[in-house]
Amino acid sequence: MFMGHYAPAVWDTQRGKGTVLVPVWIAFLAVQFMDIIFACLAILGIEGDTRMIGGEPYFTIPYSHSLLTSLGWAAVGGFLFKLFHPSSGAKGFWMVFGLVFSHWIFDFIVHRPDLPLWPGSQIEFGLSVWNWPYMAFALEIGLLLAAFIYWVRVTTGPRSSLVALTCLFAFMCLIQFAFITAPGIQVQAGNFDPASALSGPSLGMSAVATYTILALAIAWIERRRAPKTTLQT
Repeated sequence: MFMGHYAPAVWDTQRGKGTVLVPVWIAFLAVQFMDIIFACLAILGIEGDTRMIGGEPYFTIPYSHSLLTSLGWAAVGGFLFKLFHPSSGAKGFWMVFGLVFSHWIFDFIVHRPDLPLWPGSQIEFGLSVWNWPYMAFALEIGLLLAAFIYWVRVTTGPRSSLVALTCLFAFMCLIQFAFITAPGIQVQAGNFDPASALSGPSLGMSAVATYTILALAIAWIERRRAPKTTLQT
């Protein structure tokens, strides 16, 4: 999954209380924490290769996306959040833990079986929804749209913040189509050229740039939207 990962980022255990436990911009980084790890490993040449099996691309992501290491990365993410936000307590740790680990769960739905049980394991998971690119696009963008609608309902702000959020949503749709759906259509048609796809350091740097831009964009919008309290909803 790609843009669909951001759907859980707007959820927070403090919704309706006028406070937010995990700011949305931090949640944007948390749900992509595993891909940020992947990007760093790809830049170092440790991950990022694409295996072609039966004419379909499979990612080589044993250290960033195996089930075992995903649980470890979730714990690291929760620890880092609690380190910089000690007042969040155990709730903050587990909130971020869940956001980080949601990445693996969502990837399990769309990935072809390239999510190993642990690095080096021959057991790999993935339900292969990416094999139906238009359905996968509708699933991911539908999740993202529902999340943004929910966030708008539990926050308040000027019209400019809604315009900015709409522009961000359109930008994320474009990224989803260009980097996931379009190659998926090529795979389905049997004319996918792995040599034309980003890989290794170029893929890693592109991923880091994308996640940074999206986090900065939602941070700018979030500063202009205040959480509603229960009495206001």
